[in-house]
Amino acid sequence: MPETAIEVINLSKCYKIYARPVDRILDWISPFTRKRHRDFWALRQVSFTIPRGVAVGIIGANGAGKSTLLKIVSGTSKPSSGRIRVRGKVAALLELGMGFHPEFTGRQNIRMNGKLLGLTDEELDEKIPGIIAFSELGEFIDRPLRTYSSGMYVRLGFSVVASVDPEILIVDEALSVGDIHFQQKCIRRIREIHETGSSLLFVSHDPGAVRILCQEAILIDQGEIVSRGEPDEILDHYNALVSQRESRETSFHIERVPAANRHAAVRHSGNFMAVITAAGLLTEEGEAVTAVFSGQQVRIYVRVFFLGAVERPTIGFLIKDRLGNEVFGTNSYMLDCDLGNYSSGDTLEIEFSLKLDIGYGEYTLTAAAHAFDYHIYECYDWADKIFSFSVVPSGDFKFTGVAKCYPAIEHRKKHVPQPEARQLINDIFRDASPELFMGPSFQKFLCKGWYDCESSGEGYVRWTDREFAFFIRLEGDTLVLEVSCPKPDIDSDPITGKILVRGENLGEFQIRRTDPHTIRIPMPGSLKGELVLMNVSLNKSWKPSDYSGRDQRDLGIVVSCIRMELD
Repeated sequence: MPETAIEVINLSKCYKIYARPVDRILDWISPFTRKRHRDFWALRQVSFTIPRGVAVGIIGANGAGKSTLLKIVSGTSKPSSGRIRVRGKVAALLELGMGFHPEFTGRQNIRMNGKLLGLTDEELDEKIPGIIAFSELGEFIDRPLRTYSSGMYVRLGFSVVASVDPEILIVDEALSVGDIHFQQKCIRRIREIHETGSSLLFVSHDPGAVRILCQEAILIDQGEIVSRGEPDEILDHYNALVSQRESRETSFHIERVPAANRHAAVRHSGNFMAVITAAGLLTEEGEAVTAVFSGQQVRIYVRVFFLGAVERPTIGFLIKDRLGNEVFGTNSYMLDCDLGNYSSGDTLEIEFSLKLDIGYGEYTLTAAAHAFDYHIYECYDWADKIFSFSVVPSGDFKFTGVAKCYPAIEHRKKHVPQPEARQLINDIFRDASPELFMGPSFQKFLCKGWYDCESSGEGYVRWTDREFAFFIRLEGDTLVLEVSCPKPDIDSDPITGKILVRGENLGEFQIRRTDPHTIRIPMPGSLKGELVLMNVSLNKSWKPSDYSGRDQRDLGIVVSCIRMELD
């Protein structure tokens, strides 16, 4: 039996709600007189266990108690009753900016939060460059946090939390504030941490993220656990609860009935003024099928029985892949089809004809009867995964993915003459200067082989790889590189490099000092005034981890400035 990472036993949390601030003071002064507050139970008798190495998503509507639960598990809040046992080192990203000081810089906040997470000064010195690089905050890392946007707060907070290699990682829905690029980067990092054996508690309203990251999910509603199971099943249940809350009807049911071609039961949710009795696939000839070819013309049918009077219902379907991702869906409202009015005892059969241009694999069909264009307005019946079917490859061409898009390929090869190539480069990099600093504003002119900029005492520097390149305008006679290389044995094992333009070697240099110094290389007069792509090739790269620490990067040298000088 796997070791338990988190054990929650009959956990409850009650908050006191006061109508006026003065009532709180009066309660403190005379606690045994009349009650001046009302109790709000954010959690009631919550119990569950999470084995080590398991990723669990916490799902629920706003105010359900998710964040309160995570605060108690992470130790930033105490329960009113119940017990919790956490076995292992915990790292948590909860409320936006939690634990940060707005007047301190990002770099100072990294150090303070790292201390709170148990990192030593030596570990912080080693990790801070990687944290800054992951956050992609650039020059903002040395600015006060009060100047940061909400997305920048998240970048900084997650970068610190993700650096400590926790045994239990807790992430609240703060990641939703970041941009798409950083969200994807965070999800990759969360997966890396989980794959090392760490447990994960993850709160998000993004069903895709829950499906990707979590093996199980827990649905919380009004402070209580409603259900626990596979993420896809729990997300379906959550969808039903959302419909219940948005529905104008006071009565709402969630039922499970046997499916026609599935081993598992189908979840029906709605007020059941109309009930979906069947749904499935037909060929063009009307034959019922459970497997079709990719690109085959089919008809999707939905049968509905009305238990009450319904005016102008909307009937639709939704196709999901094996991971629960929505592939395609539509309904009669979207297609501008008025279905008329129905009375108790009426039935309706509707068919959608379409070409099933989707990839091969396993799919499910969800059918719905509701009002207007979406089921949250008034849901009569949402029959989730009422039908399963397979799509098999067709004989025309192979492809991967969900959608079949009928691609055609054309290609032409053309050699661009040197004058035209130079003009193209000048058009793109026309604002290039004879002096390049390593700050974010010069990113455009740095090509391959550069790491993110880092702040030093006198400005910005960048580490290079073994091969690196940059655009510079040769308005001068000498190329100047301001460099250093804190490789421990650089004096006995120097690094040499050569400068190449259009394949021609323009000069070589050698670095055998750890401290910052200047290298000067004369440039040919034939290139004077031109904008060129300059390539630098070093004879070796090195890893700091070969000497001490855990920095696994392949590094070359440190560059603070590149410029041209007149003799």
